[in-house]
Amino acid sequence: MLVSIMKTFRASVRLTLLLVFTLTSYSIYFVGLIVPLALRITKDPWRNLFMRVWSWGACLILNIRVTKEGSPPDAPFFLVSNHLSYIDILPLFLHLKCTFVAKKEVRSWPLLGFMVMTTGVVFVDRVRKRDVKRVNKIISGSLNRHQGMIVFPEGTTSGGDAVLPFRPPLLQYPASTSTPVHYASIRYETDEENGDLPAEESVCFYGARDPFHKHLLKLAGNRRIDCTIRFGEKPVREDDRKILAEELQKRVNFIFEPME
Repeated sequence: MLVSIMKTFRASVRLTLLLVFTLTSYSIYFVGLIVPLALRITKDPWRNLFMRVWSWGACLILNIRVTKEGSPPDAPFFLVSNHLSYIDILPLFLHLKCTFVAKKEVRSWPLLGFMVMTTGVVFVDRVRKRDVKRVNKIISGSLNRHQGMIVFPEGTTSGGDAVLPFRPPLLQYPASTSTPVHYASIRYETDEENGDLPAEESVCFYGARDPFHKHLLKLAGNRRIDCTIRFGEKPVREDDRKILAEELQKRVNFIFEPME
């Protein structure tokens, strides 16, 4: 009973701090957008600074310790990764100048959807096959020396026991332009010896097992979350998107350590 109370208290304090930190830092970012808009210059460097600072602060508040293995690519780049949780963006933003392709439902989230939209995230309607063509066009115009593009080609999150098959449509752009595709794997671990729930249950967010708010309380109630992000050595280049998807899935699976 006492352990449960302590977890709830810990989660409540952390989430309150995270909310205040997010709103404060985003307000500074939003006001700061006036400068690049007024000077008609790219906002990407300002956005990169904000996302790195916010990710660092979020990791500090939630006690997420990130370990990097391998060398992250320099912008511009196209990178794919396995997908386990809504916090996957934290280790990626910490080590990469990037933006993401996300499902269009995120844009409709109250307040958060607007915040995400103003940071340059590309939204895709995965139900409409024709929307992929529009997204690939946006991707081609989004890659520059300040920004790379990250895609989660599994199309959903998993429990971390294996890497799911990659879906080819969002790899149409690198396949059609012979763009090399970098890859990374993400893994989480919690302090189960001291009462934390397993990462598969409290960090991985998949299968509609918990409503978002309940899962967030579980995640924030952990004493510590260890995250390992591992970057692959050599990018993959293929002209056929299906072959590209299969090869990337194999390589990510090779460097991924299953969560047991």
